[in-house]
Amino acid sequence: MSAFEPLLDGAEPDHEHDILMVAGSRPEVARLAPVAAAVAASDRITGITVATGPDPMGVHETFEALGTPADITVLLPGDGGESVADVAAALFTRLDRLMVDQDPSAILVHGGGLAAAVSATVAFWRRIPIVHMQAGMGTDDLLCPFPQEAHRRVIGQLASLFLTTSGSALGSPLGPNVLTIGDTINSLPGPRHRGCADALERVQDEHRRLVLVDLERPSSLPVLGGLADLLERYPRMEIVVAGALAIEEPALTLGAHPRVTVVPEMGLPDELAMLAAATVLVSDDHELVGDAPGLGTLAVLVDGPNVPQPGDSIRSIAARDAAHAVAQVLDGDHGRRPAPSDGFEAARAEQAVAWMFGLTQSPQLADDLPGGPDHGRHTAGPQQAEEDADTASPEESTDA
Repeated sequence: MSAFEPLLDGAEPDHEHDILMVAGSRPEVARLAPVAAAVAASDRITGITVATGPDPMGVHETFEALGTPADITVLLPGDGGESVADVAAALFTRLDRLMVDQDPSAILVHGGGLAAAVSATVAFWRRIPIVHMQAGMGTDDLLCPFPQEAHRRVIGQLASLFLTTSGSALGSPLGPNVLTIGDTINSLPGPRHRGCADALERVQDEHRRLVLVDLERPSSLPVLGGLADLLERYPRMEIVVAGALAIEEPALTLGAHPRVTVVPEMGLPDELAMLAAATVLVSDDHELVGDAPGLGTLAVLVDGPNVPQPGDSIRSIAARDAAHAVAQVLDGDHGRRPAPSDGFEAARAEQAVAWMFGLTQSPQLADDLPGGPDHGRHTAGPQQAEEDADTASPEESTDA
């Protein structure tokens, strides 16, 4: 399609309210796809997923891989330039037309990507309410990460409903329209590959730090040579090795280590899940390295050009120095871990949007309400089949 095809083709929508969920990158899809699934499951709002951004087909394919195909794909003109201004100019025109043609009840965007900032701006111009996930200030530095932090704050001035991962939305109006839902990436199904699932379980249950190594080029082989020393130096580190070099030595020998998992062919859903859980990524894949900051993961780009940006979380390093760069990241990591998840983050997002539309009296799930039957705890979520209510949480341990 040249730009996009209207989803409804003139047919009447199933529900009174509809919401455009606009993603401009793979990390944004990882957060919006679970919400799209929750909206479909609740069946009280029409959810419309939109793939766009500098690489709209990559976003489209990610929606598909995560089980929620894009309803609309907004392509950019083939003769457009590659600068941020060129991409933004094309997005402004195409997304404004989309807002006019679809006339949604609201839009939902995540974080501070370029597509999110443009979508929020044109929606505001069209007086369409904006729901902002991961709202508020991510850091106290306007230039870190650049330019996402500035975009996030701009969206925060335009949005009507703010959905935060934890606590209040700094820099946003405080009040009943600021709701804490958690990180919706936790509502994605767990890894399909058994080895990935087991490694992720050890990372979560034993409070280990995960290093994801994804290498394709033969020139990156020296990276694998330094992993054995890291395993000895950091006894609470887990390593997952993926990519074409996973079938080469020394990856095959490393695979015999109890804290190393070798996965030569890792599907995109598993790749995103492992990347989101990792403390650091080491890769020669520019696209994967570009995804890392959006998932909160530091990245080491092996033998690749990287133009430093203010607040850049990507380090470009020679293959022989990669292990040292990983050690620097691990030594500087003082125990930051993802917040505990019950798998209901996407359901909380859907509940909040339904409340905004007046479809429910409370913006919170019943079990989250003070005095609810299981306030602060859910007994069964998408990623936990059963839970013993009398089992205490395991005592947290720290790295040696």
